[in-house]
Amino acid sequence: MVEQEVPSWNATPVLPQLLIATGGRQKLKQPNLFSSCLRDFLSCCLQRDEARRWSAKELLQHPFVTFAEPASSLVPLIVSVKKRRETRT
Repeated sequence: MVEQEVPSWNATPVLPQLLIATGGRQKLKQPNLFSSCLRDFLSCCLQRDEARRWSAKELLQHPFVTFAEPASSLVPLIVSVKKRRETRT
C-alpha cells in the first residue's frame, strides 16, 4: 500500500505463495524513501513467527501510530485530489 501498488502484481501467482511458504516477505523497492519508523512498524506487522508478531493492541502503541496526525487531517488532501481529477475530465 505504501508503494501504491499491489505486491507482486506482475508476478505469477506462485511467487507470493512461495514467499509465504519459505518464510520470505515482500521487500520495499526503495526503503530509503520511507522513514525508519514506518519501516519498523511494517517489520512488527509482518513477522512470520506469530510469537514475534505484534498484536493489534501493541501496534496501536507503536510510535508510527501514536505520533501520526489524526485521520481528519487527510480530508483536505482527499478533497484536493478529487478536485484535480474533476478538472482533468
